[in-house]
Amino acid sequence: MADETDVAALFARLKEEIRAAGPRSDGVTPAQVRLSVRDQAERLWPVSADRPFVGKARPLKMFLRRFIRWYVEPAWADQRAFNDAVLKLIDDLDERISRLEQR
Repeated sequence: MADETDVAALFARLKEEIRAAGPRSDGVTPAQVRLSVRDQAERLWPVSADRPFVGKARPLKMFLRRFIRWYVEPAWADQRAFNDAVLKLIDDLDERISRLEQR
């Protein structure tokens, strides 16, 4: 019985976190929140070193970017692959939940 309570509390907490990340108006449906969060995840999943330079040290930053790219790019490629896999798993789970709810 204690395990069910913990799962219910965890589920409630996750729902609150998802709602907090999505649209905040009162009439927002769970589907709209899910789409909003998904859109945000789609925009942010590709990790890269290609960001605009800000500030006065532009030549130094350009040199450093080229110099360290060989070191950090493999890790970012792994992160992109992980992010892509997580999004696909979440989509699969959402589809399974939808099918279970329809039964």
